[in-house]
Amino acid sequence: MIGEVIRVFGVFALGYYLVMHVYVLVMSLCSAYSLRRNHNLQRFGRVGEMLSSRVAPPVSIVIPAYNEAVGIVDSVRSMSIVSYPRLEIVVVNDGSSDDTLRNLIDAFDLELVRIPYRASIPTTEIRGIYRGKGAIPITVVDKTNGSRADALNAGVNAARHPYVLCTDADVILDAECLVRSMQRVVEDRERTVGVGGNVRPINGSKVELGHLIESRVPRSLIARMQILEYLRNFIAARPAWAGINALPNVSGAFGVWRKTTLLDVGGFARGHLGEDMDLTLRVHRFYRENGLEYRIVYEPSAVIWTEVPATRQVLRRQRIRWHRGLIHTVRDYWKLALNPGYGAFGMITWPGYILFEYLAPVVEAIGYVVVPLGLVLGVLSFEAIALVVAVAYGVGLLNTFIAILLDEPYGYSNGGSDTMRLISAALVENLGFHQMTVAWRTRAMFGGRSAKGWGNMERRGVTRLSDA
Repeated sequence: MIGEVIRVFGVFALGYYLVMHVYVLVMSLCSAYSLRRNHNLQRFGRVGEMLSSRVAPPVSIVIPAYNEAVGIVDSVRSMSIVSYPRLEIVVVNDGSSDDTLRNLIDAFDLELVRIPYRASIPTTEIRGIYRGKGAIPITVVDKTNGSRADALNAGVNAARHPYVLCTDADVILDAECLVRSMQRVVEDRERTVGVGGNVRPINGSKVELGHLIESRVPRSLIARMQILEYLRNFIAARPAWAGINALPNVSGAFGVWRKTTLLDVGGFARGHLGEDMDLTLRVHRFYRENGLEYRIVYEPSAVIWTEVPATRQVLRRQRIRWHRGLIHTVRDYWKLALNPGYGAFGMITWPGYILFEYLAPVVEAIGYVVVPLGLVLGVLSFEAIALVVAVAYGVGLLNTFIAILLDEPYGYSNGGSDTMRLISAALVENLGFHQMTVAWRTRAMFGGRSAKGWGNMERRGVTRLSDA
């Protein structure tokens, strides 16, 4: 009886593992088609016209900042030279205990002003609003500590423009990322409510004064593994989801939203470890349930750069929190799955996300125990196991190679050595690194103290990265 149970679980785990990789392969192929179509459209785009046009939709860049004294000035200066004709920057000091506010005041000659502030989205207390007189309007909202989501909501309230770019203080924006994303708005202003960008790890790249000089693949193996994950999650998956208007997540590091949309859904959820995905799903639900036409798109050429964890300890904390955020989101929105009222999102994207993201670590962890046990007990065939694992490994490797190929126009293709570093990482990714992340995500299922809050991510800050 026990042997039969082990056999059934073993067969299920092996089958699941294979189907998961095939699912990712299908998404990669669909993304390739979508990117090809997008490339053809971009050839006839109007980037130059938009950069010089006064009809370009004005955008407010909202930056939440908590204890960012060391890098906040460089970050704001970096964002202020983004190529876009109609722009303002709104920095929200979320109750920092360091010199974040003082550094901003001194660097940009800010003055405390008395202006109307409409708290359309409730936040913690606003202590003051500061403005400068530079060429790029800069507003600093000083508030009591609430959370990243609360700070973003305060920034949305203070934003004067109809479109809001929600980002972070520790990212670097590519010069044309905003005009590329707003291109997607201009092509369909009536329906476009959100645009996601292409988030890239910057570790190992050459950075000077807060600007990316040269993108490079890092020497650190753990950073290279994360590059592969970002490639699969962004360039090899999101174009497919966006192509059927079923994008499940507009990244919190770069997301352009129509301001009225954010107000309609109540802004970002405080206390949520996955506030960006929660917001995206609430937008889908709001428009679907109200029978309104809309679209949330993904623009691969809107590139931003961020620092990824450089150590195993920090990466562990990040992955546990990420999966806790997904657990929270699935708990809140599971009824959307297989609901035809939510279109392709409810019938395709969300069920797939639950099956192959939410449940994946548990099924894989069970498989790592049950399959070897079944082999020892003789209820599973070594030949069958070897065949399934080999096919799944091969399909997984193919998925990664496709992602590297699709990324060529947007990212790291600076020569053969960089490509070989990524390929070498792909060959060994499933020989320990993937299993490590599975263990962390499984750990997240059990909650506890280590799965609450973000803790110390120990970032050096992209404005201070060397090329090491």
